[in-house]
Amino acid sequence: MIGRTRGAALAAGAVAVVLGAGAWTVSSTPPSVVPASSSASSSASSSTSPSAGASAGASASDSAGAAGGASADAGAAPGHREGFAPSVAVGSGPADSASSPVPVRVSVPRIGVDSTLLPLGIATDGSLQVPDLGEAEQAGWLTTSAVPGRPGPTVIAGHVDSRTGPAVFFRLHELVAGDEVDVHLDDGSVVVYQVDDVVRVSKDDFPTQEVYGPRPGPVLRLLTCGGAFDRATGHYEDNVIAFASPR
Repeated sequence: MIGRTRGAALAAGAVAVVLGAGAWTVSSTPPSVVPASSSASSSASSSTSPSAGASAGASASDSAGAAGGASADAGAAPGHREGFAPSVAVGSGPADSASSPVPVRVSVPRIGVDSTLLPLGIATDGSLQVPDLGEAEQAGWLTTSAVPGRPGPTVIAGHVDSRTGPAVFFRLHELVAGDEVDVHLDDGSVVVYQVDDVVRVSKDDFPTQEVYGPRPGPVLRLLTCGGAFDRATGHYEDNVIAFASPR
């Protein structure tokens, strides 16, 4: 399942924001796309390449969870690879009243994703609350990010795999510009996005501002892990990020 991505060099945030995923026991390699290597305005295309995968029989400690990041503390250790949280303000914020709609489902037809959304909050250590690996087939909405359709980035994260096999965003790297992403809200409305770009970046160079920074209009970011699996840390080395805007 080789996908392609437009290269885009995204300015890294002061703090790395990382997504973890559990190793899985199927004898296969994890998804991988070519990392961004040019300026943020670049539209050059690159083909994907395989990477080393998680080996069979990985221990429970090799599982990190779907999404996460370092805290906003600029002194966070550079080797920190668990959790995921914005280190900058995120859009216009979450629903502002009990009557505000919230996203409850995400659908990405091209890669076969049709998932209900778990609410993901921020843990006491500043990292994103990570879905349990038992819920690896479900994506989650960062509740401190923008409500779909409102100004600012809506952030949806999911596991790439678990100890038992591929997870909800296993094929995220296959998305290309123009692909459709539908986010369903609990009031029955649907916000339709189209993919603008898909990149793979090192977790140590996560583009915090590009993903979480304020935007004048509604945008969507889909996040998961990618690249090689580091058995020493129990995490993938990179993140795959799909950037999308309303269609």
